[in-house]
Amino acid sequence: MFQKIQQLLVVLCLCVFSEINCQENFELQSVLLDSTLTANANAIVRSEDVVIEINSVNSVVVKTRRVVTVLNKYGEKYADYYEPYDPQTKIKNVKALVYNSLGEEIKKFKRKDFSDRSMYDGFSLIGDNRYIYFDYTPVDYPYTLVYQSEVETKNSAFIEPWVPISNYNLSVEKASYKIINPRKIPLRTKEKSFEGYPIELLKGDQEISYKLSKVPALTKEYRSPSFGELIPMGKVTLGDFSLVNVDGSANDWQSMGAWQYKNLVSGRGELPDSVIQKVSELVADAKSNKEKAKLIYEFVQSKTRYISVQLGIGGWMPMKAEDVDRLGYGDCKALTNYTKALLESQDITSYYTVVYGDSDKRDIDADFASMQGNHAILNIPDEQGDIWLECTSQTAPFNFIGDFTDDRNVLVVKPDGGEIKRTKKYQPEENTLHTKATVFLQEDGSITADVVSTSEGLQYDWRYLTKTKSIKDQKLYFKEYWDYINNLNILDVELIDDKNNIIYQEKVKINARNYATKAGSRLLIVPNFFNRIKSKKPKYANRKTPLVISRGYEDKDEYEIKIPAGYGFSKLPEKKTFESIFGSYSCNIERIDESTLKYIRALKISDGTYPKEKYEEYRQFMSKIRNADKTKIVLKQQ
Repeated sequence: MFQKIQQLLVVLCLCVFSEINCQENFELQSVLLDSTLTANANAIVRSEDVVIEINSVNSVVVKTRRVVTVLNKYGEKYADYYEPYDPQTKIKNVKALVYNSLGEEIKKFKRKDFSDRSMYDGFSLIGDNRYIYFDYTPVDYPYTLVYQSEVETKNSAFIEPWVPISNYNLSVEKASYKIINPRKIPLRTKEKSFEGYPIELLKGDQEISYKLSKVPALTKEYRSPSFGELIPMGKVTLGDFSLVNVDGSANDWQSMGAWQYKNLVSGRGELPDSVIQKVSELVADAKSNKEKAKLIYEFVQSKTRYISVQLGIGGWMPMKAEDVDRLGYGDCKALTNYTKALLESQDITSYYTVVYGDSDKRDIDADFASMQGNHAILNIPDEQGDIWLECTSQTAPFNFIGDFTDDRNVLVVKPDGGEIKRTKKYQPEENTLHTKATVFLQEDGSITADVVSTSEGLQYDWRYLTKTKSIKDQKLYFKEYWDYINNLNILDVELIDDKNNIIYQEKVKINARNYATKAGSRLLIVPNFFNRIKSKKPKYANRKTPLVISRGYEDKDEYEIKIPAGYGFSKLPEKKTFESIFGSYSCNIERIDESTLKYIRALKISDGTYPKEKYEEYRQFMSKIRNADKTKIVLKQQ
């Protein structure tokens, strides 16, 4: 305590000469910090000021000054600053300074001290996007880093949004964002999730500004909405813009999609006559366009591989289809465009589609037309419903998208303009896992078993890539999946991928010593051998966020249990059944004959967004299931 008082006196002495210097020193020192900002925080944004000057559609200048106090090793990532650039972007000024807890400078990084590398090292064959960055290894905590940069870009299709809170466990002392628009270029803005935050907003025809102050760190809660749904964001886009010297104008998705089609997609689909002839022969016996599309999709999978290629208009223009055909590789844009060209050669209409790809669902904003998305897929209109193709995958079945692009708004790019559509939503009853097993229990408590698991829908997606692993890794996967079975040995694995019906089957032979607990003349076993809810769900005294179950599913389990000779059972546990708004559960043990029992289990989890007040009810529901999954039966030696 005495040491802290001494440190504070030093800081106060340094401040007596100038109120301005005192304020600056206070920002740079971290001896004493507001406890509301340090609570649950790994770092604190002391201040962040972003000023964006829109001089013309071909000149946007971004000036950034960011001051962050890093409290511990988990906060170091907030002191990792980098600045991307490309042929259209010039870094005019950049520097970083590091200060100790007393606000004393201990390290300075000038432009020459920054490292420079490709944005796509290890992932891209070729690209012209690069970034500069610096490495700082701290010797003590806390420390404060000041980062300043000035960057000018000719690309105005992307205006940096205001995102004052960038992660969990990061508090914000103050942040500001200003758009200066002296030429009054028409622009559109959209504010999201401002409610509940101390934000000042000012809008004029030449200036827009947002300010925020004193926001405690957010902590991640189990099954909460995605982080992007929780934080405030200010979006800005120009009605007239430029992307790598290609001017555009758009105020809605119709016009934005038309611009993208004309400038990014159109004219990229030419193919050699020999390729068209080969594809025509491939689909000659197909009886429908859907069957033709399937054959063409599988042809693309067999002929090409995914590799990132970041050239073209800002990395948004796909490679030409003829180049993909010749080279045998491409990124998501190129492979989508190539598949589209092959389909069009057979008079099958398809549309290049822009999406946010991530297992956390993220929509293209239907109410804010702008350059969005990070991935491309293909849309084929069909009388029975839209067909969606993930063209980067060499393993995915035809017309199957997994949780990387399911159930979200996407931009379908058509010649006459853009259209917002929603990709397939998999219902709980489509996402099934059916596990059957025959289990032989021995007198010494060991077991042998033949297990057959059949998965469909998203449960297919969550499991089918196991087949791409080595035999050793396949066995390791099942040992980890059934990690509650001690002394488990995986004897044999057979994996069957039925892509035509999108069904995945896993046939596994196992044994395990001492599965049952011996107690004198009794054997105690848990009859749910192969599908248990294992983890406890966290408890919250004051839950802050809604409960989100993003994807539902159904599990069905049937195990036939052969008990050892000389053992019997007098009483079996009663059937357990639970119902709630979150789903349903039942488990039961039946007697088949004197030496055979049958365990039956059914679990359904329903997707949805529920009020935060419902979380405890959900936790209790899952806890009851977890306990029921550990139900034991007692076998007696007769």
